[in-house]
Amino acid sequence: MTTLFSWGYYGWGNHTPRLLQAVDAVETSRGFEPPLFVDIRIRRAVRAKGFQGSAFEKLLGPARHRWMKSLGNLFIRTGTGPQIQIASPAAADGLLDLAIDLTGHQQRLLFFCSCQWPRCDGSIFCHRATVGELVLQAARKRDLAVEVVEWPGGQPKEIDLDVSGQVYAAVRKGRKTVPLGHPSNLAEFAGLPWCSKVTLHSNGSSLQRFVGPVIWQKDQWALPVLADDAPDAERLRRALGLESASAD
Repeated sequence: MTTLFSWGYYGWGNHTPRLLQAVDAVETSRGFEPPLFVDIRIRRAVRAKGFQGSAFEKLLGPARHRWMKSLGNLFIRTGTGPQIQIASPAAADGLLDLAIDLTGHQQRLLFFCSCQWPRCDGSIFCHRATVGELVLQAARKRDLAVEVVEWPGGQPKEIDLDVSGQVYAAVRKGRKTVPLGHPSNLAEFAGLPWCSKVTLHSNGSSLQRFVGPVIWQKDQWALPVLADDAPDAERLRRALGLESASAD
């Protein structure tokens, strides 16, 4: 099966070198080459420093970056009509072709824009969700086994972490991140599927939270806390569009 990852750079604007460190570590651990990033924004005049203009393209180099503004959202430019209008829907075939070609080189792609989540309450919120649907439609017409999933993909896991009493107390009181420092097994945390369950242990006590893959925060890696109980986490995964969709 050919896998395409969708992704939003929300929160990474000042940390693009760290982003590449994390993403490349994950794909390398999975047996793939560092991935190709495909920018599907219709324009690149943004406030996020690392994604202004050609900044991200220059960081990656031409071998690891494409800008497909043909898959951008026309509404961003015009401000009229439906809130999601793909500039050239047929360009989804080109994105699919690119993903298929990369499989021969043991490489995959992430197509991205700025929005944090693909969906809100289950409804499409970001145009990358629409692009994902167009890719799957193109795959079905060709009878191809294709998956589109929000980076880093995978089914939720369960992990255990020993933390300090200070961190434990802060998370118990509502802290929204679990600091990790600089773990030697970065790929494990950077590739942690959305809504994985972490059990925190400290001084004989334990608590559970549902988290996503690492973010960079205050000079260290951290896990973002999404929810503190299983039913909410499961609903959240569906509501935000974090589950895999396939054409097979």
